[in-house]
Amino acid sequence: MKLLKLTLKNLRRRPMRTALTLAGVACAMLLLVLVESLSGGLDRALSGSESARTLIVYRLNRYCPQTSFLPEYYEQQIAKLDGVQSVLPVKIYLNNCRASLDIVSFNGVPAAKLAGSRDIQMLSGDYERFVREPDAALVGRAFAERKGVSVGETFRFGNIDVKVAGVFGSREPVEEGVILTHLEFLQRSGPVNKLGTVTQFEVKVADASRAKAIAAQIDDLFRTGPEPTDTRPRILFLENATRDLREILGFARLLGLACVLVVLALVGNTVVMSVQERVREFGVFRTLGFHERHIAGLVVAESLALALVGGALGLIAALAIVRFSALTIGAEGVPVSFSAEPEIALRGIALAIATGLVAGLYPALRSSRLEIVASLRST
Repeated sequence: MKLLKLTLKNLRRRPMRTALTLAGVACAMLLLVLVESLSGGLDRALSGSESARTLIVYRLNRYCPQTSFLPEYYEQQIAKLDGVQSVLPVKIYLNNCRASLDIVSFNGVPAAKLAGSRDIQMLSGDYERFVREPDAALVGRAFAERKGVSVGETFRFGNIDVKVAGVFGSREPVEEGVILTHLEFLQRSGPVNKLGTVTQFEVKVADASRAKAIAAQIDDLFRTGPEPTDTRPRILFLENATRDLREILGFARLLGLACVLVVLALVGNTVVMSVQERVREFGVFRTLGFHERHIAGLVVAESLALALVGGALGLIAALAIVRFSALTIGAEGVPVSFSAEPEIALRGIALAIATGLVAGLYPALRSSRLEIVASLRST
């Protein structure tokens, strides 16, 4: 308790310096947690339970959904292949193919086949209304939270007006960031206007071990057709679509490493300055019976307090942003929501503790080894 009281008293001596140090540590922790939240969201997006037995049939040599046009009649030919369980034609319209923090992704699908092809659970609204009304839409939970959309409202984007018939959740994280509409409605909409064509086919196979063989059969089937295809497992398709996000994540992690080094220097500099101002005080402590370990412990405690309090402030701010702002970043029609898992908070606290210990080690050793007489004579 004495150590704690002395630590708090010393930090209050220079309130502005302490506040600036805490703000610097908090900003660094905020950035680190947001980077790790993006990493967690990307991992979740690539770990869907249906990825192993789902194939994505795409137009060959196309990198963006806006440029992939496949004849809708391909569906019947794919469905006849041995081992194919279901085929879902999907028309995709989105606002931006590249990495974006405000991605809007429309998925036009046949309403009659939706329930059996995609794993969605209605959270609010009426699924039957969606089936009945051609201009109705189902909105994913993540998108609804980000845009503040609720059942009964009319959503407009890119001259497309849809009525929100329901909000759904899914065990596939990617699904919760999209808007599901009727296939023909999206095909006939002004920005798209491509009746009879789809962006891709989602093919579910009965046996996941045969996925690659069936993908090769599909590509061979349309190799000489009007629109050749490129078929790959869903996990590989998502990895390719999110390559821009992985590059951004890699750069952000380098930036996060630089932030850790800055925090080390910041906390260490603050503690060194505090120690230099109290050399005579430490000499008095030694004459009163404090041992070297007590002085070292006091200095390390100050460093830990700065790192932990600043880290906690940054951690709370980051978790609040992720929780209440529904941050989402996407690329090529694949929305990725930031994911604040409990282990991210634990890693953040552990990093703050390690930073505090390392930053306070040198000034602690230096101050604890000062001779009593030299300390008392110091000015």
